[in-house]
Amino acid sequence: MKKLLTMLLAGALVLSLASCGGETAPEETEEETAQPTTESEEPAAEAEATGDAVPEEDGGTLIAYFSWSGNTEQVAQLIQEATGGDLFEIAPAVPYTDDYDELLDIARQEQSEDARPALANQVENWGRYDTVFVGYPNWWSDAPMAVYTFLESYDWTGKTLIPFNTSASGGFGRSLDNLAGSAAGATILEGLSFTERTLGDAQSEVPAWLDGLGLS
Repeated sequence: MKKLLTMLLAGALVLSLASCGGETAPEETEEETAQPTTESEEPAAEAEATGDAVPEEDGGTLIAYFSWSGNTEQVAQLIQEATGGDLFEIAPAVPYTDDYDELLDIARQEQSEDARPALANQVENWGRYDTVFVGYPNWWSDAPMAVYTFLESYDWTGKTLIPFNTSASGGFGRSLDNLAGSAAGATILEGLSFTERTLGDAQSEVPAWLDGLGLS
């Protein structure tokens, strides 16, 4: 009887050990299958953290212009072709009217109020430009007030500003003195102005003017 009882207890012990061994196996299997996933994510994260960044180059040229009729834009494009610089349109957040007579009234009012109209966009990476051409038409013997908004939006310390201008017959007017006040710290070089009569010569005049500036 004792021998039978001993055999029954031994059988129960074997079954108990087998049952305990079966509970731990799934956890080990999950760890083994999860581990490669963790290892495969690490190289991707490391590559993202150590990715090579493209450095910005200094010494660039920007051609910023405001143009209502398209004349100043035409000169800006000629400068861009000759210098390889980047074009930037100075555009007011609220576009000016297409009606010429109404435009004259708006321009005169903005001048009397010394207004600074909000702009629709900003220059990206301003710091990479050393030379900035600034073009505009002559409105009542001055630059459009949106141009002064542009000038006063950036730090001109150490930069070279080169004006260009289109007009019916008035040239730069008093705008050159005002440019210096709104672009403090800039070195201002000799500008180029076209009238309606001389605009047709721009294709030859622009390269000659640029050569005289000695920029390269």
